[in-house]
Amino acid sequence: PNAENKLQALLGKRYIDSDWRPALKAVMDAEGDVEMALNALDALMQAASRRTGLKICIPARSQQAAQL
Repeated sequence: PNAENKLQALLGKRYIDSDWRPALKAVMDAEGDVEMALNALDALMQAASRRTGLKICIPARSQQAAQL
């Protein structure tokens, strides 16, 4: 629940539980096994990258960022 709350706080209205549920479940099911968790997340990442209709939004640079 703590991870879900932090994601909700970070993403706000963009947080959709059904989108995050598989990743959260994979990490929780690994029960402290970092390698197992990373393998599960990698499999989810591969599946997501093959989904049709996947959109990646890159925000425009702000004036301040351009000046750095």
